[in-house]
Amino acid sequence: MPAGNHEIKCMACGLNCPIEAEEKMERSLCGERKFSVWPDKNYFFKRAVNDLVFREITCFLPEGMVVVDFSLDNILYFLHEEWAEKLQETGLKVILLADKSMLPMANFWMLRSGLLWSVVEVNDSLSSLIKKIKRIMLGRNLRCRRTPSLTEREMKTLRLLADGHSSQDIARIMACDTRSVYRFQYSLCKKFGGLNRLRELRFRHNIPALD
Repeated sequence: MPAGNHEIKCMACGLNCPIEAEEKMERSLCGERKFSVWPDKNYFFKRAVNDLVFREITCFLPEGMVVVDFSLDNILYFLHEEWAEKLQETGLKVILLADKSMLPMANFWMLRSGLLWSVVEVNDSLSSLIKKIKRIMLGRNLRCRRTPSLTEREMKTLRLLADGHSSQDIARIMACDTRSVYRFQYSLCKKFGGLNRLRELRFRHNIPALD
């Protein structure tokens, strides 16, 4: 995960303190509940979550939570498992607000990580979105609706494309023929709803490739 971009900051007060692993938070002098939006690049998304969720319905969840902006604009944050490990360490409730096009990737992580996080599709109406978040705060876990999941090979292809590798490079690294790589890319395009220029992803984000 890129240095400086993985930090999870609390929005409960104006100090924006970093939220650390659960065992470290126990030693903190702060008595506030911990609320955070991560990644926090999108000011308008962050403001909307703060006004509509944190200020209105947090009484349902006394320990606090992290809302994840699981959108296509943030896709490079979610290519490797470090992001999930970092959020899991906080011990807080985690809700993924996911674009429809990102549901296959959300399914990938839910199936492979064993996480019991909730996933809410943001294509729903605002009232439906708030109702679902309330249900989560009352103890229910909402999973992705039935959509395809990315496969291990597709995820590896996506990581290598984001790192700038050509199809020929990917075939060599993955020990397969180039036609197989094209099939993986075609399947990714379908699952992401027509994202047919995957190689341009790394230019849409100010995030260096992960090691």
